[in-house]
Amino acid sequence: MSRFTDYELSIFYKLWRNRCFGKGHMLIDNLTDGFPTNIQDKILESVKELIRRGHLVRKSSKHGLAVFINLNMKKQIEEELKKKYPFL
Repeated sequence: MSRFTDYELSIFYKLWRNRCFGKGHMLIDNLTDGFPTNIQDKILESVKELIRRGHLVRKSSKHGLAVFINLNMKKQIEEELKKKYPFL
């Protein structure tokens, strides 16, 4: 069983596709876009939880708060993503 929820894996997948590691980052507003409006609150809660647990790193930008995948956990996250998305 995965140690991440489906919402968390969806967040990681979106960040992974857009190469948001370290230098690359994504605004939280843009991260929640593309998800159905009825689950955007859950996605936002999951982002806050992942930041708290250290899987995502916060970054301030002139446009607002942004996040990226913690490079120290990149391999672990990749393994979890490959279980759900084998084509990665």
